[in-house]
Amino acid sequence: MGLKAVFRTLGDMLFPPRCLFCDELIYPGWEICEACENEIAASPAIRRMKPGVSGETVWCLTPFRYEGPVKESLMRFKFQGHREYAPYYGRKVAEGLREQWREEAFTVATAVPLSKRRLRERGYNQAELIAREAAKWLGLPYVETLRKAKENQVQHELSGEERLRNVQGVYRACNGIRLAGESILLIDDIVTTGATLCECARILLREGAARVVCAAVADVHWDETQNM
Repeated sequence: MGLKAVFRTLGDMLFPPRCLFCDELIYPGWEICEACENEIAASPAIRRMKPGVSGETVWCLTPFRYEGPVKESLMRFKFQGHREYAPYYGRKVAEGLREQWREEAFTVATAVPLSKRRLRERGYNQAELIAREAAKWLGLPYVETLRKAKENQVQHELSGEERLRNVQGVYRACNGIRLAGESILLIDDIVTTGATLCECARILLREGAARVVCAAVADVHWDETQNM
């Protein structure tokens, strides 16, 4: 047994793993319990969002509906330090993308950034963790392409129109980044109106990206998606 396996085993003994959906104890090496595996199946769907800079459609793929145990799980992942959820969610996003697009359809994976203040408070960017895991499964390099240039109001507190105004001028391309001709996979954790993803996609396209496709773990407005 290798050193990493020894530490993993010791960790499981000291801190038994829990199902990332229902939070019940599970066997070492498992990610979700049998009950949740039977009840909560990923069902990749895709939603058409507003046009990008050149008029092309921006698509967003999501494997889960944002409700019930999925919603509770993402809240623990986002606000309670459960970074260990990232491999599962990154893999599910990657599996959905493989069903819809060829692996060579993308050249770079990236994530919606957090502000410096939020990153200090939380300790990590959950979207980045998901994107890095999805990138591994898709064989893509992960590149930080965007930065959050200023704080804005939390999106979930706003109406649809307010969300669109709230993200304007918030994001910038990273200094020195070269995106000409890149086909970019842009990932977030949750999509609601799509305002944040569309604004980030707009900037990436403006900087020369050939195409931007979006993905998130869960969609709040599942009824607007088209099952694949």
